[in-house]
Amino acid sequence: MRRGLMGWTEADLPLAALKQRQSRLQAALKSKGLGGLIVYTNIARPAAATFLTGFTPYWSEGLLFLPAAGDPVFATALSKRVGEWIRSVMPVGTIENTPQPAAVIRRKLTEAGVAKFGVLELDLLPSAQAAALAGNDNAIALEDASALFRSIRLHVDDAEIELVRRADAVARDCLDAIDGSGDARQMVARIEARARLAGAEEVFVGVNPDLGHANAFLRSDRLDGALGAHFAVRLSLALKGAWVRRAMTRTRMAAQQPAFTAADQSFQHALKSGSAKAALKALQDGFPGKITAWTVEASVGSYPLETIVRSSEDPLSSDIPPVSVVSARAEVSGNPWYGAGPVIGEAQAS
Repeated sequence: MRRGLMGWTEADLPLAALKQRQSRLQAALKSKGLGGLIVYTNIARPAAATFLTGFTPYWSEGLLFLPAAGDPVFATALSKRVGEWIRSVMPVGTIENTPQPAAVIRRKLTEAGVAKFGVLELDLLPSAQAAALAGNDNAIALEDASALFRSIRLHVDDAEIELVRRADAVARDCLDAIDGSGDARQMVARIEARARLAGAEEVFVGVNPDLGHANAFLRSDRLDGALGAHFAVRLSLALKGAWVRRAMTRTRMAAQQPAFTAADQSFQHALKSGSAKAALKALQDGFPGKITAWTVEASVGSYPLETIVRSSEDPLSSDIPPVSVVSARAEVSGNPWYGAGPVIGEAQAS
């Protein structure tokens, strides 16, 4: 099962941390005159619900409603058969198992007298859900609250920092174990097995089998097995809902190994700079090669990781979360090189 190993414990994610996240968001909702926030979730968009409740929704779609005052309600199309399990891994709020999540949430909005509420990523909310929430009379107004949620998400607490560090340790261990033996598919299998045994509930491995021919990372079912002179591996995984992405480049040419090793060390040093902006500055100033492209990813909405800065052409604004992923492409001694890894700053929650 993709998330069959995932559970919640007070040691992993203290209830107090979840309550504090909700309280900060509720205060922001009240300041904007909103009666609550709706978060839509499905298999690809679980991050906001996880951030607020500790539970990672899976497979079926659902709606999480956080009122401006009170406990959250998670309405999901998952059957009642798994309801008790959800309660065991979702330590806050109540659960409504229903084939029509929006209808249940609208009823609760009506009962609470809510006339206007916020929606995370309103433009991505399925039209059927939006119509059911607003009602035929459009008596309840929907307002996009993505910026409001992001302002809360920019703060990280000690619990999140610790989970990201643990997830990154698993990712580094998996990639450090690569020795280049066997073919690409065997390498992917070993990485996934190692990550699963370490407790990762999500594991996505991409391989660029020959950096000299293309930039694309391929899934295992698209690999023919062969590895070129220079290849790259990208690993994205989640541990207790905390996502990281790591990537590294390997060479089979002994003469190129010192240059690639120096590039790896420089990149890892930059990642320890404390912020994405400082990491990119360190790469620009000291990387032993030519950086040709870079991106910054973070969780600021419903997606676990999304690109928030696409290239050097984009301004590096101040609203980059303290936890982000920096990816870079470069030329090292005339050869292509790729790296990615998390920048983990300091906790900011009060």
